[in-house]
Amino acid sequence: MKKKTIANLIMVAIILVIVAAGVLGVGCIRGWFDSDDGSYAILSEIRGIVNIEREGVSYPVENGTVLRSGDKLSCNPGTTAVVKLADGSLTLSNSAVMRIEEASAEGFRAEVRTGEVFVNTVSAASLSFEGNTEQFSNTVAQLSVRSGAQSVSVFSGTVGDAQAGQMLNWVNGEQSVGKLAIQSLNDFTITQLRNVGDAVTLYFTDADLDALEAERWAEKYGTTPTAPNVTDPTTGTTDPTTGTTDPTTGTTKPTDEPTQPTTKPTVGTEPPVTNPPETTDPPETTSPPETTIPPTTQGKKTCTITIRCDTILNNWDNLDPSKAGYVPSNGVILPTVTVEFEEGETVFEVLNRVCSKYGIQIEYSWTPMYNSYYIEGINHLYEFDCGSESGWMYKVNGWFPNYGCSSYELEGNETIVWCYTCVGLGADVGGGNW
Repeated sequence: MKKKTIANLIMVAIILVIVAAGVLGVGCIRGWFDSDDGSYAILSEIRGIVNIEREGVSYPVENGTVLRSGDKLSCNPGTTAVVKLADGSLTLSNSAVMRIEEASAEGFRAEVRTGEVFVNTVSAASLSFEGNTEQFSNTVAQLSVRSGAQSVSVFSGTVGDAQAGQMLNWVNGEQSVGKLAIQSLNDFTITQLRNVGDAVTLYFTDADLDALEAERWAEKYGTTPTAPNVTDPTTGTTDPTTGTTDPTTGTTKPTDEPTQPTTKPTVGTEPPVTNPPETTDPPETTSPPETTIPPTTQGKKTCTITIRCDTILNNWDNLDPSKAGYVPSNGVILPTVTVEFEEGETVFEVLNRVCSKYGIQIEYSWTPMYNSYYIEGINHLYEFDCGSESGWMYKVNGWFPNYGCSSYELEGNETIVWCYTCVGLGADVGGGNW
């Protein structure tokens, strides 16, 4: 009997050793035991999904991972991530692929196989691409790698033969230096330039970037935003309709008639617009006239409307990773625009029309209990996509109505803001605790 007990104990001990060895092996690969002593490259600010290939094993990587030589990073579409150096950073863009060659106190070297990398560093960093290698130190620049063509745009300092305001180009292996045109900047680049800070003097100023964005808006929509997109996720939520911080009003939500029903129908990742059931006999909605959104004409009533989700920027860890690509870098889906409407039209009808006008996805359903439309999702962002208290709310002239958006008839000169709440059922957008 004792021999059998001893044998069982030995078997249990062997199993425990095997399990411990397995955990230790996985932990070593995934870097569970690595320490951040300030001398290594650290992966941080992941927005979306970044896969790492390490020692033949591929898996989604987490914030705070200490990078090693041989690691290969691949950003999913819509994803960005930051590699923090001893004194600087590299920001990887949508679909970027980078292989780390050295990540230590002695230096940082990597091969960029495709995509864009925004470099803001004092520390030395060496990046190779398509058989070329450039050194980055005390500079702000961006490397773009595409098949058959590569470029380095320099915004501060120097890179190779190019200085601030110039661009290095490689086309089929032939290098040239040219002037950097502001029209070449994309949304990713503009966002990164705005995040550099005042400590570094850049070739393009904030005013230059503002003018570029206004010009692009006008080209796309035939008008310009009526207010700047002012958002500072590091200091708090900012209201793009005024350019000033939107304070918490302390407004409380009546328990009998919520602004939005709290239960959302099951939806897919990219669902189509849901029309109300034919049997509910909902109120009619008007078809959007071709010239509804400015210019305005005499006798027409107008209001302004904004759609924003900037609170997600402060709650990124709670966001469904598959939705990262739908969150604008500044959190503003639609900057403030002026809209014409007919007498008797509602907040819902204006929202539906501007989404159609500007190509913004929207999904809604009719809720007989509240005799109103329920806004399920805007720009593919839905209730619970960023936490258990997240979803869409609206306010008119700074007030959060206690009834549905299709019950709120407009009179003229209203300021409408659709905002995505993440925390406190509206507390983070000025609605108090609902």
